[in-house]
Amino acid sequence: MSALARAHPTLAAFTLAYLAGFVSVGVGIHSDLAVPYLVVVSVMIVVVARLEERFRLGPGVLWALSVWGLAHMAGGIIPLSGGRILYNASLVPHLVRYDQAVHAFGFGYSALACGRVLRTWLPVDTATPGPAVLAALAGMGVGAINEVVEFLSTLVLAETHVGGFENTGWDLVFNMLGATVAAAWLVRTWAPPPAPAPAGRSTVPAPPSRLAGVVQGTRCETGAVPQL
Repeated sequence: MSALARAHPTLAAFTLAYLAGFVSVGVGIHSDLAVPYLVVVSVMIVVVARLEERFRLGPGVLWALSVWGLAHMAGGIIPLSGGRILYNASLVPHLVRYDQAVHAFGFGYSALACGRVLRTWLPVDTATPGPAVLAALAGMGVGAINEVVEFLSTLVLAETHVGGFENTGWDLVFNMLGATVAAAWLVRTWAPPPAPAPAGRSTVPAPPSRLAGVVQGTRCETGAVPQL
């Protein structure tokens, strides 16, 4: 995880800043969800850091997942009128709620991250529908784990704002929409993973030698053969 912070210091600072900020706000307003949400996002950060170290998810996916963490923290902590939270807000009345948009965005990028993992395991240079569908299903599987966590939270917390069966169903629908868009994007952008650098060998090319043209005293620095 420290390696990820060293490689992406701006991303690390951004993530730590919003975590500290939302936890401070949550504690200040006596939110029961501040600490549980912090735990969930922190676990996600550890998992993503490990995946980045092993599979090279790429800066775009890393930033998107961090923004997803920010949206998740905001959704669970920012209060609205009537005892609601941001997750209960409607972005498009009677059509799309904030919660559903965050699900589509977050689990869409989860599917992209799964695609980056699969490209390391599958020996193909271009994505066919098969690997893309596998990535989408994997992203939806991550979404299903999230629904399990939400269900378990209702058993130990007095108020979670999770919603009932219909909410769970719509969450899964928007997870699928996000993962489907991600699968289509993977088909267009699939590329083999970057080859790791040989162990013990620097990836920085050595500067050209000033004496590159001299070979055992028979050539001058310009590479020309001396005239006798």
